[in-house]
Amino acid sequence: MPRLPPHPELDWSDPGAPRAAAFDDVYFSKRGGLAESEAVFLRGCGLPEGWKNRDRFTLCELGFGTGLNILAVWRAWKSARNPHAQLHISTIEAYPLARADAARALAQFPELADLAARLIERWPVRAYAPQRLRFPEDGFSLTLHVGEAAPVLAGLSGQFDAWFLDGFAPARNPAMWSAETFRHIARLSAPGARLATFTVAGEVHRGLSAAGFEVEKKPGFGAKRERLEATFRGKPAGRPASIYPSAAVHPRRVAILGAGIAGAAAAHALADRGVETVALDAARTLGAGASGNPAGLVMPRLDRGGVLRAFHLAAYLHAVAAYERLGVFDPCGVVQYPSGDGDALADLLADPPLPADWFGAAPEGAALHKRAGLAQPVWVLEALLARASVLYESPVERLERVEDGWLLRAPDKRALLKADAVVLACGSALRQFEPARFLPLQLSRGQVEWGEGAPPKHVIVRSSYLAPFAGGVMFGSTFDKVSEPSAPQPDGESRSRNLAALRELAPDVAASVVEASLQSRAGLRAATPDRAPVAGVLPDAERWLAQYAPLAHGRKVETDQAPPAHEGVYVIGGLGARGLATAPLLGEIVAAEMCGEPAMLSHAEREALHPARFLHRALKRS
Repeated sequence: MPRLPPHPELDWSDPGAPRAAAFDDVYFSKRGGLAESEAVFLRGCGLPEGWKNRDRFTLCELGFGTGLNILAVWRAWKSARNPHAQLHISTIEAYPLARADAARALAQFPELADLAARLIERWPVRAYAPQRLRFPEDGFSLTLHVGEAAPVLAGLSGQFDAWFLDGFAPARNPAMWSAETFRHIARLSAPGARLATFTVAGEVHRGLSAAGFEVEKKPGFGAKRERLEATFRGKPAGRPASIYPSAAVHPRRVAILGAGIAGAAAAHALADRGVETVALDAARTLGAGASGNPAGLVMPRLDRGGVLRAFHLAAYLHAVAAYERLGVFDPCGVVQYPSGDGDALADLLADPPLPADWFGAAPEGAALHKRAGLAQPVWVLEALLARASVLYESPVERLERVEDGWLLRAPDKRALLKADAVVLACGSALRQFEPARFLPLQLSRGQVEWGEGAPPKHVIVRSSYLAPFAGGVMFGSTFDKVSEPSAPQPDGESRSRNLAALRELAPDVAASVVEASLQSRAGLRAATPDRAPVAGVLPDAERWLAQYAPLAHGRKVETDQAPPAHEGVYVIGGLGARGLATAPLLGEIVAAEMCGEPAMLSHAEREALHPARFLHRALKRS
């Protein structure tokens, strides 16, 4: 399968009803697309009455199309929501429209012009990666999953209160209306969930009934005589019990240990949900740790396969969008030359995972990441922490469980703060907390240099990197393993290695560097043995290993006990050298889990990031 999702061919012969040529079907009725959305889907699911007096409401749509249904729901939500209430919509689309086509289609609905402009401005990128658009001022988030319905639904977890089934007609698009799709819809439905669709095809009626829905025919819209409404009366089957804990605590106040990029990203995501956040840091100022370099690189890790391929792609798209909205990003572009396995980069260029306005070829077998670039970490931290309280010179030694939350104690035993939940995001100091000591973090020292020199047009990357910075250049970085956390200082030997790497990477620029002008900074990175970050609720290692000990002998574990965890304690760590690229999405993932929202990533992807994966591997090795 190609790495890029298919682009639909549109027939605009009738401007009032754009048609998908491959399915010979329209995206919406020419008799009134918005009226159709409201009659078939909103009223079919009992909205907006269904979310009255609800703090949160979840909806899943099959068939994103032009986004018209989303805009109809968004408009109704804005006019009827309770203060602080949250609406979460997940939508699935196998053939994502281009931004220009969506704008052309939605221009027919002037009553939606304001909302349509906001959606079009942030229109998702055509890529096989989940993308979440948050509109915190409206208490609304939209998550787009690209792919066929059944495989996407198979990876999702959570419970939805309502369903819009708005794919092309079953006779033209049978894959979406399969029994497998209906089984997954039932698995993901909250008790009493409502469902609406325009079709009354027999296989749809029978499939929904078999999956546990009570189905009724209702008067149709326009030329369609009938439509279906359904209510879930079955028992949610749920996913087979996971050995990896997850926990929603719906906090009012969250303490975040560490005001670096991981902690700042978590604070930003929680603030979007109206949660009070307090970040505590042992340093006197922002950027004293690994997030303190004068500039940092934001570029994608493009894997050809693997369970986290979509995660890394989604993280890059999420980071660029977040930093651009905050005004803290320079999209100067990154030229990536082959290093090591040159075939991997050539393969990605031959079958790209991103559209041409994001990714393309450069001379000498290199790739050009057109939207990648540089961010200044201190500016990023200030922007992400703008809605949080930050307590400097506030080291935390111990977390103490109290009846309704967690108490944070200083080294002198003073109580610093009480919170409903805690996020451990303290980088190389993460393992100083006994509950997190099992995490196999690996530390490395890195040094960068900057000063006068002829700046390149783009960032240049091979095994080292060179970037335009402050009218001159920035280059590095070293990777030196260290065994214990420390406060690394710059040294001349590291500078010599960085200069040697620069001469190999860009000899002309190296010749222009004024060595007397160079400044250096050294910092510590924390990574994991599998080079994937850690994000999720912190398991109780001792109790977890005892409960799942039979796994070491290849036996199944049959228990009704939930996976043991430190309830309300979450971790974001092991970001390595990619913290700026991955932290915004990791913060979003942890905030969503904490607040009980539908998962953005697939079940397999969440397990590949979960801190309990290391306990599981330890059992299997033993």
